[in-house]
Amino acid sequence: MARLFYQDIKNWSLRNHFDVVTYIPASKSHLQARGFDPVYELYADIFDLQSLLIKVDADKPQAQKNRNERLRTPQTFSALPALNQIQKEARILILDDIYTTGRTLMHAHDIFLTAGFQKISTFSLSR
Repeated sequence: MARLFYQDIKNWSLRNHFDVVTYIPASKSHLQARGFDPVYELYADIFDLQSLLIKVDADKPQAQKNRNERLRTPQTFSALPALNQIQKEARILILDDIYTTGRTLMHAHDIFLTAGFQKISTFSLSR
């Protein structure tokens, strides 16, 4: 899928500038089950990705939840120490693959907001 959308995402990236680009990481169990991080793989050839978040396993995967369950999902992210090395004025881009309810990106956004960042944008391949 990364190759299919490469040129469109690359073109978008050339028109939009960010100081720091990070992504929604897979949880440990999701990573072990798949053997790769789908969001990282989708964008790694286009952006200089920084790993700034860690995701703990939720009660069940997002794909198995209905809309109401997704919206009630508690915060599953925490910041990695590398986040403290970034200047608070930096323009941050958080990447994800699929935007369904927006809850995942809102939780990630909250981590950066709480850390003192104000210029936070998100990008998802599909909705």
